[in-house]
Order: sequence, then C-alpha cells, then structure tokens
Amino acid sequence: MTKYKFGDIVLVIFYQTDGSKKQRPALVVLDAGDDDIVLAPITTTERKSKGDYKIKNWKQSGLLLDSWLRLAKIVCLSKKDISIKLGVFSVNDKKSTVQIWNRLYKF
Repeated sequence: MTKYKFGDIVLVIFYQTDGSKKQRPALVVLDAGDDDIVLAPITTTERKSKGDYKIKNWKQSGLLLDSWLRLAKIVCLSKKDISIKLGVFSVNDKKSTVQIWNRLYKF
C-alpha cells in the first residue's frame, strides 16, 4: 500500500452529510502506515473560520484553483478512496498549517 507524508495533496472521495459522494483534493495530515489515512479537505469556496487557511502556493501544490484548507473538518478514510496524488504543499504552507493546527487543537 502507498505511504503518504504530511503535506501531500491527494484527490479523494468524501462522503457528504446528505449521503452523496464528492471527489475533492485533501491534505494528508497523518499516514500511520495502515489502510487508513487522516485528511483535511480542501475547497475552492472561500472560508474564514478559525480552522481555515488560504493556501498561498496552491499552483505549486498541484491544485487548479485558489483554495482553502479546512483543518477543523479532518476525517479518517480508507486509502482505497484516494484516486491520485496531486502534489505537495510548499514549505511555507506546511509551516502555516502546523501553526493553525497547534492553535486550533491547543498542542
């Protein structure tokens, strides 16, 4: 099974609250080496909540449009739901993500 790293951007199927499925990019938060993976969804809809982050280097990360990371919406899914790896967050976007994570979850 593929091993992912923090900062990888993947295309994955997310299950919506109404039961439908939607394919969208996500940030790999944690891959513990088993069949599951912890992800944070990425959206092109502008978001300004406490756990949201406007991705600065979205083109470099393999994203097609200006995007926001949703750290308050993390999910654990099967790696089988991942279609492809799109790219990797820039060093600066990873640093900003860690700062928001620490502030959000008070580590």
